[in-house]
Amino acid sequence: MTDKNNEDLDRAEDENSMEDATILHLIRKLDIEPNFFNTIDWINNFHERTQDPKTELLSETLSNLLDTYPEFIGNEFDTQLRSVGLEQIANLEEQYKKIGSRVKENLPYERFFRFDNPIELFLFEISYGSYPPPEILMMLAKCFSLYFLAEGTLSLEDVFFGKVIKKSGNYSMRRKRNTNFQEFHYQVIQGKVLSNFLNKKFNLEEFTLAHLKTCQANEVSCPIVNVTEDNIESFIVAYYRWKKNNLNKQTSLIDKAEIKGDSINALVSLGYSITVAEQVILKVLNNKLTAEETIKKALMSLME
Repeated sequence: MTDKNNEDLDRAEDENSMEDATILHLIRKLDIEPNFFNTIDWINNFHERTQDPKTELLSETLSNLLDTYPEFIGNEFDTQLRSVGLEQIANLEEQYKKIGSRVKENLPYERFFRFDNPIELFLFEISYGSYPPPEILMMLAKCFSLYFLAEGTLSLEDVFFGKVIKKSGNYSMRRKRNTNFQEFHYQVIQGKVLSNFLNKKFNLEEFTLAHLKTCQANEVSCPIVNVTEDNIESFIVAYYRWKKNNLNKQTSLIDKAEIKGDSINALVSLGYSITVAEQVILKVLNNKLTAEETIKKALMSLME
């Protein structure tokens, strides 16, 4: 191995030893999502690391973008023997190749309307008797590791599914509401395929009424009760709202970090202290806003 290759491996080993501490620091200081490990972004990054151990960790990318770095606060995955490092990750990948394989067409992983996060992928794999790949298993371990490292400041709900959303409840409550639309959306897709095959125009309102009445007649779980034309209109409006919130392209963790970092730096360049800049940006930050919109909103907040 060349000196450069050795240096890259040493860097990667150090990053692995600090991964959970880095994320906990970013959660506490800059309010990144506590369910960091249960994200499509993270499992894609970890999969890349199983193929090339020199791959930069997503946690390091975010730290560099946000220009903040933690102190080491404890061993991760403390098994009383060692922390999980490059050797252990390589062993996981080697063992997995003996019992299973990934579907190349499914890589990189993408958020799918039926699978909102890696936990859903884990349950899907298990339900079909498949052995989950290392990135899915490591996601579970990392979530628990972060929970223990936080020493009571983060709940299991936080580390697996993020903070409870006011008026929307925890993930289980939100998932129950989403499930109705997920299954209906799947039926809509099938209905459109059939209409196209039969060279017929697809009418969503007619399809919805027929589908829900069939569900009701067959005593199958139905998204709404008392199916009527008035209820159908309300259901379709809610369905379109669900599509807008759940099927649009999601902002990646790196994009979010860039928006946050650029916004903070912009306020600092205008003369505000880093402390004030961080506080106001965290107050106004919204995943739907661009950096420019975030800065404008922050300045308006500072002028109030």
